[in-house]
Amino acid sequence: MPPLLARGLRILQSYGVDWLLAVLIAVFANFYLDRFQNIPDFDLTDTTIQYSFKAKEVFPNSTLAYILAFSYVLLVISNLLLSRNMWDLHHALLGLTVSFALVGSFEEIVRISVGRPRPDFLARCNPFENATNGHFFGLANVTVCQTPATDPLIKDGMRSFFSGHACLSAVGLSFNSLYWAGKLQLFNQRSYTSKAWLVFSPLMVSIYICITRVTDHRHHWEDVTVGFFLGLLPTYAFYRQFYPALEDPHCDLPYPPRLASGEVSRGPSRTWGPRQWFSAADEQPTPLLPTNRSNREMRDSTSNLGHVEAELESGGLIATPFNPSSHEHETNYSSIPKPLDPHSSGY
Repeated sequence: MPPLLARGLRILQSYGVDWLLAVLIAVFANFYLDRFQNIPDFDLTDTTIQYSFKAKEVFPNSTLAYILAFSYVLLVISNLLLSRNMWDLHHALLGLTVSFALVGSFEEIVRISVGRPRPDFLARCNPFENATNGHFFGLANVTVCQTPATDPLIKDGMRSFFSGHACLSAVGLSFNSLYWAGKLQLFNQRSYTSKAWLVFSPLMVSIYICITRVTDHRHHWEDVTVGFFLGLLPTYAFYRQFYPALEDPHCDLPYPPRLASGEVSRGPSRTWGPRQWFSAADEQPTPLLPTNRSNREMRDSTSNLGHVEAELESGGLIATPFNPSSHEHETNYSSIPKPLDPHSSGY
């Protein structure tokens, strides 16, 4: 078997469980949990659910799949332009898929369990003309609606908290923002504001999607706010599973892939250049850190002493280590006369 194909099979064996779990969890949450939708009682006089129903949305539910696909396409294009490395692309796609699976499953469980009415729920319900709240508890239920309870309008009308569009768009687009920030080394202390504008542009698109969900009367402002931030936090956690912190001088390089053959202590090199698709062969052990670093950078990353020496050098000083052998001939302590004993005859 060719070495490249053998290596690919070992990588697939190592990461196969991660891909399988992510896909199964996503399928379970989106196709099985739908039958457990909670439809609680509601207040007919609640003004927050009395908005009109807009048949034409800016981002309808059908476009949510396009938003997810766009996140993957954007990630692949970014890899071709900024990295062009196979392992980097694999780590990025796996991190994005796991983020979608976890956040999407949690979002679906919460929306189905809570069953908060959307702002346009009464328009979906279309209550009877003489419908009123219950005299004892002061709430009404779906029996006052002219729209049947089995209609998808009613079921979807009870899924306001929290916004799926806000949550999933924040996951996909924020992962791309983090990926760009790492590849462009946003926090390299050189203050390139053009990088910041580029990195935050996907998040601006996600924020715009959140705004349209409020203006289309599909969600309350609390729904999109909570959904947006709940999409950001897990995404950053999964990004850090595959990439170092953005303050790291090598944040543009992913962690080396683990191998199923017990070679996790070695792994492929992180010294690949930005224009090669595959790392070095397994048979050639390579260091995890780049080998073309200067002495000063090596001192900065390996010891506190090197950090102190670098600070002294930056201030125009030279840190000279103390060598006892070089001071042996400077002072001859044996030639200094000893003080006289006061009880001796010569005192």
